[in-house]
Amino acid sequence: MTEFVEINVDEIIPSIEDIIRSQGIPKGSIIKDNIKNLIEKSLSHFLSGAHPSCIIREISKNDFDEIFTGEGMNEEEAPLKKIYPQADHLVLFAITMGSGISQRITELFDCNDFALGSMLDTVASLAADKSVALLERHITKKLIEKKMTKNSSMVLSYSPGYCGWHISAQKKLFLYLHPEQIGISLNESCLMTPLKSVTGVLIDGNKNIHTFENSFSFCYNCKVQTCLERIEKILAH
Repeated sequence: MTEFVEINVDEIIPSIEDIIRSQGIPKGSIIKDNIKNLIEKSLSHFLSGAHPSCIIREISKNDFDEIFTGEGMNEEEAPLKKIYPQADHLVLFAITMGSGISQRITELFDCNDFALGSMLDTVASLAADKSVALLERHITKKLIEKKMTKNSSMVLSYSPGYCGWHISAQKKLFLYLHPEQIGISLNESCLMTPLKSVTGVLIDGNKNIHTFENSFSFCYNCKVQTCLERIEKILAH
């Protein structure tokens, strides 16, 4: 059954520390007034223009087989290939920050305000990430309330385009979940509109199934390496 999850903008506002870190400013640096001003303006734009929406749908392992396989372009060693068969529950999700934020970022770049445009882009991306983390907690809470999870379990998200799961899987994910219901569309290149949108699968299972060494061939071309933070999160759980 499809469910729409309410996301409050106030709950996903990124911290100033995270914004500064994402801009590549070293920890402990003195932040200049012009940077502080850009952060304040970008947060103001985000608060006034973001309209987050979320849709989820539980899915069986058999049905997810087809979505994961996509068009057969996954890396042979994709970690998710071994993770999801060990899961207790699978939930597809799509989250968007809304079209207004993407339009505002485009407008800022079009009028050559690259500094504010870049800062707002960072804020919106961080907010999207926080939305996914919020959704992980939402699913965990629901499973606990229904007594459908274990103390050793953990819910984590995985998205097409990362860790060897080919971006073309988006096509079948969209056919099953229908994110167009919250205003997200997919083009032929599997890019989403609005840009500040995230899709994927939430996997509930023993926390040990989520751990893996980031030494796959595709890891060397990865620019984000977010798996390192995820592994730290698992070990601290």
